[in-house]
Amino acid sequence: MFGKMNWGNEVVRKININKNHPKRFFKYMSASTAEIVLKTRTLRWSHPSKFDDTRDVARVCDENMDKGKQKKIQDMTIDLAANPPANLTATNTNEGFYTLSQLLQSSCNKTSVVSEMKEGHHINISGDIADLNEHWAIMRNDFRILCLSVENNNRRLWNDYAEAYEGVVIEFACREEPDSPWRGAVPVEYVKEEDLFLTAEDWAEALSLNINASARYVMEKCSIRKAKDNKHKWFEQNEWRIPSFCRPHETGMVSDYGVNPKDFTAIYFGHKMSDQTQKNILSLLDGELSHVSAFQCKINRSQNVIFKKL
Repeated sequence: MFGKMNWGNEVVRKININKNHPKRFFKYMSASTAEIVLKTRTLRWSHPSKFDDTRDVARVCDENMDKGKQKKIQDMTIDLAANPPANLTATNTNEGFYTLSQLLQSSCNKTSVVSEMKEGHHINISGDIADLNEHWAIMRNDFRILCLSVENNNRRLWNDYAEAYEGVVIEFACREEPDSPWRGAVPVEYVKEEDLFLTAEDWAEALSLNINASARYVMEKCSIRKAKDNKHKWFEQNEWRIPSFCRPHETGMVSDYGVNPKDFTAIYFGHKMSDQTQKNILSLLDGELSHVSAFQCKINRSQNVIFKKL
């Protein structure tokens, strides 16, 4: 129906400028990693294959596609073309979708034509779905994602990523400057497993968009959705992410990006860290990082994580 999509290598990342956007983010890590981060002023963005959730960031846009869902996507695409958004133009939508929409808008009996198209299978989206999945796999190869938290007292994160309180949490400020990377952070969306990774509604919208918008839309959906899983309970992490891509010269599965020293605002030490390790890390808070505050993590009688300033 829509013809082959030729996606570009670059996808413009939407910058989050919501007034309720978090003003600070936290990164849980081991003591040894913290030393590297503070010495080099860098953070590591990773390919999804490095994540602990094997289903994180799908290899294909939809792992649960069946004929029923494909028919639902087809019908929703037709409905969307019949009642397009007000800003629909030949330049901001998929060429085939725009043609279909124009055809439906000019019909004398739009309702009848829509019904006939749904019943007669007059459009075929299977090729477009396969093509989108093919290009998604190429995009995914170049993915790099930084995982963050908006909490410094999440016990699960302390246990899983900060060496069971032998590690640290580093705090970063989300500055107002447009180039602040933290402004691009988005919350992970925890959904039912059957909704991983694109719903029928998502597919219909993706297939209606032009190349760049479709690429961005799919990236934003597939890179931030995780299952509400009773076994792993990923939702307990309350995770935020900054999706990006590797640089042209890079190989491997990780990318280290520089962090503005002004963005470092605090460091929280696990209460099980050795005195010598803590002393070594504290010695790094000088020069450009002399403004960074330091706190000691404690577990109170109610088993809550609290902090004491050092």
